Formats: sequence, structure tokens, C-alpha cells
Amino acid sequence: MIRMLGGALFFRAIVTVRRERLEPIARADHLRLAGLSVLGIALNQTLFLLGLRWTSPFSVSLLGATIPVFAAALAVLFGKEKLSWRTAVGIALAMSGVVSLIGIGSLDRGAILVALNSLSYAAYVVLSRDVVLRVGALRSVVWIFMYAAILFAPLGMRPMLATLPALTPRGWGFVLYILAMPTIVAYLLNAWALGRSSATLVTIYIYLQPLIAALLAWVQLGTGISKRAWLAAVLILVGLGVVASRRPPAREGRSAQKSA
Repeated sequence: MIRMLGGALFFRAIVTVRRERLEPIARADHLRLAGLSVLGIALNQTLFLLGLRWTSPFSVSLLGATIPVFAAALAVLFGKEKLSWRTAVGIALAMSGVVSLIGIGSLDRGAILVALNSLSYAAYVVLSRDVVLRVGALRSVVWIFMYAAILFAPLGMRPMLATLPALTPRGWGFVLYILAMPTIVAYLLNAWALGRSSATLVTIYIYLQPLIAALLAWVQLGTGISKRAWLAAVLILVGLGVVASRRPPAREGRSAQKSA
């Protein structure tokens, strides 16, 4: 709730300071922005935090690397690009890694939630690009966070108000960091990048996340990585590499060139 409300207030303040008016947006785009707020913020962040509670940081970051693969699959499903053999092979490899990480006999419920989180965010990236190009990066982010805060308030407002008095200064430091970096900066840069490149290219850079998270988890938390996690890492990252190496769809390439 703090991330959603804080992001909404921050981006709205930026518009006010810059003395920009939020020009009227078509009703259809408002509905799209409200739907994107559920996929990219409310559902995405909730599933991520719940999953992190029940699984390891490495598993969380590794499953985050499936976002480009999910994005490629959804782009094919929604008719934004054609299915190629590279896409099919990459998706199959990555999904094998996801199944390996989640488990078959004993399910890792945290990993399941984070996989759903990745699917949700991939859908947000694929579906948001056209709206961002029409409405603009900053205006899109403003409305997406405002809608997310409004829609999530019935669930999150009361727990937030009950928890705030118990936060220590160190806790506030972590909260402010989460609000500033992975919320405000990350979403703004993501929207900026989507307006200048393809959705697939934007999501490819997330493959750095599991490498950084594994290093930090080892240094700061002293956590090791299981053999099953290593196997899943190989399958997911190889699948990601296959998907990333395919030719970008012509439609996205032309849009990106025109936008640039």
C-alpha cells in the first residue's frame, strides 16, 4: 500500500511542480490504464511480496528472469508477433526451468506466486506499450499508480495505518528505499524505455537480476543455492537466451524506429 500510494503521490507531485496539465484521456484508455494498474502494480507487487515470504531471494530473482519469455509468449498470443522456432524452443526451455524450480512432488508455493507475478508483469509490459505511446510515459505512470492505489486501498489501507506506528528508523529506511528505487525510479524508467524501444528488448535486461541477487544473497544473507535451483537457472537462462536472440518483430521495430 505504501508503494502504490507513495508512487501515486510522487508522480502527481512531479506533474504539479512541472506545471503540466494532465490533458483529457479517452475513456477507453482510462479503462486500459486501470487494467494495467492491476497487472503491473497491484497484482504484480502483491504476488511478489507473498512469494518472497515463502521462497529464497535467488528463486525470486530467477523467476523474474522469465518475464521476457512470458512477454514473448504473450506477444504471440495477442498477435503482436509471429511464433518462430526460437520463440517456441526458448519458451519450452524456460518453462522446464520454472517447473523444476517450483517442484512437482513437493510444490514451492512461494515460487508459484512469483511465477504468477512474472506472468502478470509480462502482460503489463506487452499490453502497456501502445497506451504509453499514445498517452506518454509520465502521464501513463501517474494514472497507473493512481488507479492502483485506489483499487488496492480497501485491502491495504487499514493494515498500513496499523503498521506505520511500529516501524523503526531502520524499517523506515528500507521502506523509503523500496519506494524510491524499485518503485518510482524503476517504473518511470520502464515507461520511458517502452516509449523508445520494443517491449521484448525492454524485458531482456532483467536477465541480470538473478546474477546480482545470487551474489548479494550469498554476501549479505549467507544463503547457498541448491542443485535444483542451479538446474532451473541453466534452463531458464538458456531459454531466455534463445528468445532474446530471435529477430525482433517488424511491427515493433518500425514503431521503435518511428518513436526514436
